Amino acid sequence: MRRVAIHFPIIVYPSEHADIGPFTAHCLNLDIIADDDNVEGAVSKLLEAIEQHLDAAEEHGADPTRNAPFEYFEKLQRAKKLPDELLERIIREANQRHTPPLTNPITAEQLEIRELQEA
Repeated sequence: MRRVAIHFPIIVYPSEHADIGPFTAHCLNLDIIADDDNVEGAVSKLLEAIEQHLDAAEEHGADPTRNAPFEYFEKLQRAKKLPDELLERIIREANQRHTPPLTNPITAEQLEIRELQEA
Protein backbone atom coordinates (compact mmCIF):
# COMPACT_ATOMS: atom_id res chain seq x y z
CA MET A 1 0.00 0.00 0.00
CA ARG A 2 1.31 3.45 -0.91
CA ARG A 3 1.34 5.99 1.93
CA VAL A 4 0.63 9.64 1.15
CA ALA A 5 1.52 12.51 3.48
CA ILE A 6 -1.52 14.65 4.24
CA HIS A 7 -1.35 18.23 5.56
CA PHE A 8 -3.80 18.80 8.42
CA PRO A 9 -4.50 22.41 9.38
CA ILE A 10 -5.65 22.39 13.01
CA ILE A 11 -7.01 25.34 14.93
CA VAL A 12 -7.32 25.46 18.73
CA TYR A 13 -9.81 27.93 20.17
CA PRO A 14 -11.82 28.57 23.32
CA SER A 15 -14.59 26.00 23.43
CA GLU A 16 -18.05 27.10 22.40
CA HIS A 17 -19.45 24.73 25.05
CA ALA A 18 -18.07 25.38 28.55
CA ASP A 19 -19.31 22.02 29.89
CA ILE A 20 -16.97 19.92 27.68
CA GLY A 21 -13.64 21.66 28.26
CA PRO A 22 -12.25 25.14 27.77
CA PHE A 23 -10.27 24.26 24.59
CA THR A 24 -11.41 22.85 21.26
CA ALA A 25 -8.97 21.46 18.67
CA HIS A 26 -10.47 21.31 15.16
CA CYS A 27 -8.99 19.55 12.11
CA LEU A 28 -10.43 21.64 9.30
CA ASN A 29 -9.72 19.25 6.40
CA LEU A 30 -11.67 16.44 8.07
CA ASP A 31 -14.08 18.51 10.23
CA ILE A 32 -13.16 16.54 13.36
CA ILE A 33 -13.06 18.19 16.79
CA ALA A 34 -11.84 17.28 20.28
CA ASP A 35 -12.08 19.14 23.58
CA ASP A 36 -9.99 19.13 26.73
CA ASP A 37 -8.90 21.23 29.70
CA ASN A 38 -5.69 22.35 27.96
CA VAL A 39 -4.33 22.88 24.45
CA GLU A 40 -2.06 19.82 24.53
CA GLY A 41 -4.86 17.52 25.67
CA ALA A 42 -7.27 18.80 23.03
CA VAL A 43 -4.69 18.35 20.25
CA SER A 44 -3.66 14.91 21.53
CA LYS A 45 -7.29 13.74 21.56
CA LEU A 46 -7.79 15.21 18.10
CA LEU A 47 -4.76 13.41 16.66
CA GLU A 48 -6.11 10.13 18.03
CA ALA A 49 -9.54 10.85 16.50
CA ILE A 50 -7.92 11.67 13.14
CA GLU A 51 -6.02 8.39 13.16
CA GLN A 52 -9.17 6.41 14.02
CA HIS A 53 -11.13 8.26 11.32
CA LEU A 54 -8.52 7.55 8.64
CA ASP A 55 -8.18 3.90 9.69
CA ALA A 56 -11.96 3.39 9.56
CA ALA A 57 -12.23 5.08 6.16
CA GLU A 58 -9.46 2.88 4.78
CA GLU A 59 -11.02 -0.27 6.25
CA HIS A 60 -14.39 0.51 4.66
CA GLY A 61 -13.11 1.98 1.41
CA ALA A 62 -14.65 5.36 2.21
CA ASP A 63 -13.47 8.88 1.35
CA PRO A 64 -12.34 10.37 4.67
CA THR A 65 -12.29 13.99 3.51
CA ARG A 66 -14.95 16.47 4.54
CA ASN A 67 -14.04 20.11 5.07
CA ALA A 68 -15.20 22.15 8.03
CA PRO A 69 -17.60 25.05 7.43
CA PHE A 70 -16.00 28.18 5.94
CA GLU A 71 -16.29 30.16 9.20
CA TYR A 72 -13.64 27.90 10.78
CA PHE A 73 -11.20 28.54 7.93
CA GLU A 74 -11.73 32.25 8.67
CA LYS A 75 -10.77 31.52 12.30
CA LEU A 76 -7.61 29.81 11.03
CA GLN A 77 -6.58 33.02 9.26
CA ARG A 78 -6.85 34.98 12.54
CA ALA A 79 -5.07 32.39 14.68
CA LYS A 80 -1.41 32.36 15.71
CA LYS A 81 0.82 29.37 14.99
CA LEU A 82 1.75 27.34 18.07
CA PRO A 83 5.37 27.70 19.18
CA ASP A 84 7.65 25.05 17.62
CA GLU A 85 8.58 23.70 21.07
CA LEU A 86 4.93 23.02 21.94
CA LEU A 87 4.23 21.53 18.51
CA GLU A 88 7.20 19.16 18.82
CA ARG A 89 6.11 18.11 22.33
CA ILE A 90 2.56 17.39 21.12
CA ILE A 91 3.86 15.32 18.20
CA ARG A 92 6.36 13.42 20.37
CA GLU A 93 3.67 12.55 22.94
CA ALA A 94 1.20 11.53 20.22
CA ASN A 95 3.78 9.22 18.63
CA GLN A 96 4.80 7.70 21.99
CA ARG A 97 1.18 6.95 22.86
CA HIS A 98 1.06 4.11 20.33
CA THR A 99 1.87 0.49 21.14
CA PRO A 100 3.24 -0.93 18.94
CA PRO A 101 5.01 2.15 17.56
CA LEU A 102 3.57 3.69 14.39
CA THR A 103 5.26 2.58 11.18
CA ASN A 104 4.77 6.13 9.85
CA PRO A 105 5.04 8.51 12.83
CA ILE A 106 3.31 11.90 12.71
CA THR A 107 5.66 14.69 11.63
CA ALA A 108 5.62 18.47 12.01
CA GLU A 109 5.29 18.80 8.22
CA GLN A 110 1.87 17.13 8.39
CA LEU A 111 0.42 19.44 11.00
CA GLU A 112 -0.30 23.13 11.10
CA ILE A 113 -1.61 23.87 14.58
CA ARG A 114 -2.79 27.35 15.39
CA GLU A 115 -4.41 28.84 18.46
CA LEU A 116 -7.10 31.50 18.29
CA GLN A 117 -6.72 33.88 21.23
CA GLU A 118 -9.83 35.16 22.96
CA ALA A 119 -10.78 38.63 21.79
